[in-house]
This record gives sequence, C-alpha cells and structure tokens, in this order.
Amino acid sequence: MASLVARHAPREGICPTSIPRVSAIKLSAPSDELVHALHQPAVCIIAQGAKRVMLRDEVYSYDASRFLVFSTDLPISAQVTQAKPGEPYLCFRLDLDAAEISELVLQLGPLSARRTATHRGLFLSNVSNGMLDAAIRLMQLLDSPEDVAALAPLATRELVYRLLRSEQGERLAQVARADSHASRVMRAVSRLKSNFAEPLKLDELARECCMSTSSLHHHFRVVTSMSPLQYQKQLRLQEARRLLLSEGIEVSKAGYSVGYESASQFSREYSRLFGVPPSKDVSRFEMMAA
Repeated sequence: MASLVARHAPREGICPTSIPRVSAIKLSAPSDELVHALHQPAVCIIAQGAKRVMLRDEVYSYDASRFLVFSTDLPISAQVTQAKPGEPYLCFRLDLDAAEISELVLQLGPLSARRTATHRGLFLSNVSNGMLDAAIRLMQLLDSPEDVAALAPLATRELVYRLLRSEQGERLAQVARADSHASRVMRAVSRLKSNFAEPLKLDELARECCMSTSSLHHHFRVVTSMSPLQYQKQLRLQEARRLLLSEGIEVSKAGYSVGYESASQFSREYSRLFGVPPSKDVSRFEMMAA
C-alpha cells in the first residue's frame, strides 16, 4: 500500500487521482504547525507514518494500524507526527458518497453495533484485511487506466461495504437513515455550510431539520462536539483565513465578508482559533512564501 500511494503522489500534499474521490497524500516531514480545514466525509487509511487530528479539545491519533472516518463535514486541525524524507507520511483517502452509503445500508439491513459512549461524526477503528485489500485494488487500478471505468466503482463499493461491516459501521450507517438524528444533523451542517455568513436563526434551522430547537442543539453537539453557533464560527474563520492567505483580501474586508460586523471581535476570535491575529498571520504567510 505504501509503495502504491508513494507512486501516485507525485508531489507533497493531497494528490487527486484519476479515480473519482480517491486521493494519495504524501508529506516528507512532520508538520511544524497545525493545519486547519473543513474535512468532508471520508475514510483515511495511513500506509506509512502517523498523524493526529483535533476536533476542538479531542485528539485522534492514528497510524497504519487504524483508519479514520469522517461521517460528516467537520472543522478540524491536524498535524503529521511521523514522517521523514526516506520514509514519508503516506495516506490513502476515499471521499464518501452519501447516496452510495444509503444504497448499501438499505441492502444490508440492520448492522451489528458495538456499544459506544459517543455518536461523534469522527471515529477511529482497526483496519481489516478486507478493507486494506479493497483499497490496494483501487490504487492498483491507477496502473491500468483502461480498467478504471469498469472496476473502480466495484472496488469503491466493496471498501464502503467493508467499512459498514466494521466494528463501528453502524455509526456511519446512521447518517444514511433519513429518520436518524445523525442524518438531521447532517442537514443542519449542509445548511450552515451554504449560509455561514448569515445570522444564525436556530429555531428556523431546527424546523428545516424536523427537530425541536433543544433537540437540534443537543444532537448537533453530540455529532460535532460543538454547538451550531460554534460550528458556524469555525466555518466563518476558516473561510476568512482562506480569503486572507489565498485571495489577498484585506483583513477588514475578510471579516466583513464572512459575517463579522465588529473588526475587533473578528480579530479576537481569529487569534483564539489560529494562535495569531489575522494581520500577523498574513505577514507570516508572506514571509514563508517569499
């Protein structure tokens, strides 16, 4: 698996492949700083090295013995902890498709579930031989492009099937069931992603998700570890940082464009999340890029 990922990751970072939703990831050194991102639903299998992912104050550390699943979009920070030039961090990632999961859940019926104390939309579990075999076959198809169209959907489907059959598969299946709390929280997440710059109207959001306000607040926190308002704040700040560092927008305009009316509040909350004020973050980025 490591040799396959290395061969199809021609550069540092996340490298999309010719197979839809499949990426090869390579980093030749541990991360000096935390990387902040809104991570979409995906399964990540490390082939070499180690990483830790932080969801607010929760830390998920994993290596080649375990896989990590995001069952919903989550604002996280991450850091590669084990990598070096001769032995880079190598990771296989498959972005998850809600329609494919729903179809398989309908076919599989009730899944056995290990009793768990959390329904968080992020979890770790042990990699099975079946999962690893399916991931390897997907990566091997990159060496025979003529077979991708016919065989890649089968291997992708098998990998998702193995994931649903894993010891924590029921946690992923919950997001595919229209009447589940996890599915309704995903609807709320989608609504917040599309309208994060607008003032949050919790009552209205709850009605759209067919939940009471108190129920939405409770289950949203169970799945994401944060309230809808805290989630919205993370979305705003991450988009503001993208505008500052990638688009070169002025600090005052970046804050305003994502919904902040107070420049001081924007700077204060930006510093709390990213560790430095926005202006200093921009200066540091420019120095590193020079």
